[in-house]
Amino acid sequence: MGTKIVIVGAGYAGILTAKKLAKRFKKNDRVTITVVDKNPFHALLTELHEVAANRVDEDSIRVSLKKVFAGRKVDVKLDTITSFDFDNKQAIGKRENYDYDYLVLSAGSKPTFFGVPGAAEHSFKLWSYDDAVIIRHHLINLFRRACRIADREERRKMLSIYIVGAGFTGVEMAGELAEYLPIICDKFEIDREDVNISLVDILDRTIPNLPAELSVKVEKRLRKMGVNIILGTNVCGIGADYIETKASGGETCTRRDASTVIWGAGIESADITGEAAKVLESANRGRIKIDPYLRSVDNQDVFVIGDNMLYTPEGADRPVPQVVENCEHSSATAAHNLECLITGQGELEKYDPKFHGFMVCIGGRYGVARVGFPNFMINLPSFFAMMAKHMINMIYFVQVLGWNKVWSYS
Repeated sequence: MGTKIVIVGAGYAGILTAKKLAKRFKKNDRVTITVVDKNPFHALLTELHEVAANRVDEDSIRVSLKKVFAGRKVDVKLDTITSFDFDNKQAIGKRENYDYDYLVLSAGSKPTFFGVPGAAEHSFKLWSYDDAVIIRHHLINLFRRACRIADREERRKMLSIYIVGAGFTGVEMAGELAEYLPIICDKFEIDREDVNISLVDILDRTIPNLPAELSVKVEKRLRKMGVNIILGTNVCGIGADYIETKASGGETCTRRDASTVIWGAGIESADITGEAAKVLESANRGRIKIDPYLRSVDNQDVFVIGDNMLYTPEGADRPVPQVVENCEHSSATAAHNLECLITGQGELEKYDPKFHGFMVCIGGRYGVARVGFPNFMINLPSFFAMMAKHMINMIYFVQVLGWNKVWSYS
């Protein structure tokens, strides 16, 4: 009998784990690696805002899984996992069931709406390839319709755009959209003054992961680009053509015209991770609690990596963040530990990630970054922040697809 490894999710963490395992077991025909995902492609989630605001082609952030795993001993299954039978070691899909000896849960996340009335029904999301394409086409059609409206007040109502959430997703979407605005306004002969872009958040500053001085730079740049920043403000509700807000701690909601609301205010675990969380111990919006070796605290045959894991390293005061770098680090540890368990050789490795900072881009020509090592971080000027972003993108491409993708990117 061989050993079956099933990886649920072909995001960054899932792909890297599969590729590392395929390399480690290249000459071992008794180990099979299966990746299950509902899409036949991998999407670069960090670049969704560029597609949404029409800066890059839709296909530029989509990578075929066949190309990713070409020449590797990885079986890719196009399917949606709906539940797990942990007792019988099966992942239950819509098309077929998958027996496993070891399960790797790397299904990623989805937007969370914190119970805001109408948010799920009436806002656009920005958390998948399809989301970005939908926003892209919506914006073009929105301006196409607006240019036919003679009444200026009605046109302004139609072109009132709100972005909820001033974290990485919201800020990058706001910056990208503000940079795109002169182009689309010129195309449809619309006065820039008729368009309102507002960024709303309950917190008192943008990008709380960064130092306050960098938040100030982010806000200054966005305002210079014409973005209206509304901080310390809670969203009460969202409708087909409005958004309701109130000051933090306030009691009265104010209704504002909003034909377009883009939601970027937070995430929770994907649906299938939520299913697993009904059996496996979890917290923090469905993240699975794991031991130091990345295994579920309830089931040592289940590894949890990337956004789905909830783990506080020894000496840390908070769980690891849901960021790309955590996907990279956790995939390496999971692959190593799986190899040790399957071969019976080597020692299990505790997960001890060292994160190297954060960066955010406001449009295609400006960014801020806080990078370095855990005990030594520096703020980078915009030019070097953008250089760092492109270098990180190239590393991402090399790890996922190889040097050919880097060549096309550059």
